[in-house]
Amino acid sequence: MANKHYSAEVARGASAAKALRGALSLGHPTEVPIEDVAFARGALVRDVPLTGVQGRLTRIGSKAIIAVSSGITYRPRRRFVIAHELGHLELHEQQNQIELCEEGDVNEVYEVGTEQEANSFATELLMPEDLWARKVDVRKPSLDVTAKLAADFEVSFTAATLRFARLTPERCCAVFSQDGTIRWSVAGPEFGHWLSWGSKLDAYTLAYDYFEKGRVSDTAETVSASAWLASDRLGRDDDLIEHSRPIPSLKAVLSLLWIPSDREF
Repeated sequence: MANKHYSAEVARGASAAKALRGALSLGHPTEVPIEDVAFARGALVRDVPLTGVQGRLTRIGSKAIIAVSSGITYRPRRRFVIAHELGHLELHEQQNQIELCEEGDVNEVYEVGTEQEANSFATELLMPEDLWARKVDVRKPSLDVTAKLAADFEVSFTAATLRFARLTPERCCAVFSQDGTIRWSVAGPEFGHWLSWGSKLDAYTLAYDYFEKGRVSDTAETVSASAWLASDRLGRDDDLIEHSRPIPSLKAVLSLLWIPSDREF
């Protein structure tokens, strides 16, 4: 399965976040606490015990309460949940007065429907495209770059890597693997190749080493392109750059694939 390109829902969510930033004259996303941004739009943020959900939006006339699961202790995750619920407030006025969002609904991959819009809104609000444009135009894409962006914008390492892959002018793709299997991938419009979601990792990928040996090289390395890409157009000598890092808490690996401009495939 290939990465899904931007849909109308994604564009609508991003546009609403850009409009909000303009209306509030927001600069860097970390300059104003996300809780204050929500309050400025009529929503009070509260941490409450929630079972089975990450966030809940309750509308009360023109006001609202954004409830965030008190079980979320990771600050970047909490910020994304708040931004997601704020997206529902800004975009979905006609929906139910109480909006419950499960963990699978709140993520940076943003797959379908109204949750897709809210996730796109959160992504643009916390990682504005206009601020990222120069930061993602780098000579050598790597996870070192995305880790720094994650720290600078107070977002998760995964969120920063996905945003980087989507916005960089280089041919990049972010891949999430779990249990030795490719679970999903997100690529920029210039990447031009497919990855097979649900397929087992090739033994010639660096990510494979983590699931087989419990470790993975911390540096970017050249690997065979056919080890990752589902294409019959690749030659034996075609290669790309892979940089992979484990996410032990999820028993997973996040990889950044880069096809340099001198590779003609």
